[in-house]
Amino acid sequence: MVNKRMMPKKEKMGLAQKLNPSVKACTVLAIVLILAFQYNTLLNITVLFASLIMLIFFTNTKKSSVFKILIPALLAAAGMFFMGLYFSKGGSVIEELGSSQGKTAVSYAVQTAAANNLGNALSLGSRILAYAGLGSFFVLSTDPEEFIRSLIHQMHLPVKFAYGILAAFHLVPEIRREYDKIKLAFCTRGVKVGGLSPKVIFVMLVNCIRQSDNVAMAMESKGFSGDEDRTYYSVPSVGPWDILFFVLCTGGVILFIMLSK
Repeated sequence: MVNKRMMPKKEKMGLAQKLNPSVKACTVLAIVLILAFQYNTLLNITVLFASLIMLIFFTNTKKSSVFKILIPALLAAAGMFFMGLYFSKGGSVIEELGSSQGKTAVSYAVQTAAANNLGNALSLGSRILAYAGLGSFFVLSTDPEEFIRSLIHQMHLPVKFAYGILAAFHLVPEIRREYDKIKLAFCTRGVKVGGLSPKVIFVMLVNCIRQSDNVAMAMESKGFSGDEDRTYYSVPSVGPWDILFFVLCTGGVILFIMLSK
C-alpha cells in the first residue's frame, strides 16, 4: 500500500500556466511587434497592468518574484525616459542652448524642448515597462520543459536542437557552481582572485566546454539524434482556450489602437 501522505503534492497551476507555451509565446511576440510601431503611452501602461493582473490572479507566482523582475525594468525605463526627454529628433537640448542668446532665451529653449519631448519620452519609457510586463508574464507562467515540448510538436523544431536548448538551460546552474569551485581552488593555493578574474573565467570556460562535449556524447549515445521517429511521454496540444487567449489579447490591443485614434 502506498501512503498518500508521503507522496509529494502537486502545485495547483493557474489558468495562465495551463495555456500552450507556443501559443503564449506567439501572443507575446505579436503584441511586442504591435507596440514597436505605436507611440501610445496609455496603451503601454494598459498592457503592463494587464500582464501584472494575469500574473497575480491567474498564476501561482509569488508577488515578490514579479517585483524583483520589474525593478531593473523601472531603472531602464527611467533612463529611456530622460534620454527621450532631453534628446529630440531635430537635436538635443544642449544644441538648442548653444544656439540661444541670454538667460531668458536659454530658459525658454529648455522649457520648449522639454515640452516637445515629454510625450515621446513617456512613450519610450512606458514601452520598456510594457515589454518587461509581457516578458515577466511569459517567463513566470511557463515551464521550460513544457515550452520545449511545445516547440517540438507545435512549432516543429528539430528534436536535437530542442533537447540541446534544454540541456544548455540545465547547465546554467552548473556554470555557477563550477565558478565557485574554481575560485575556491585558487584561494586554497594562495592565489588571490577578484570577482571577475580572467584566470577563473578562463578555467571555467574550459570546463564548461568539456561538460558540453560530455552532454553531446551522452545525447547521441541515448539516441537523441532526431533522425528517427520516437514516442513522447507528454504531448502538448492547442485547445479552444489557447486560441481564445490569442484572439482576445491581440484583438484587444488592435481594438484599443483603433478606438484611441
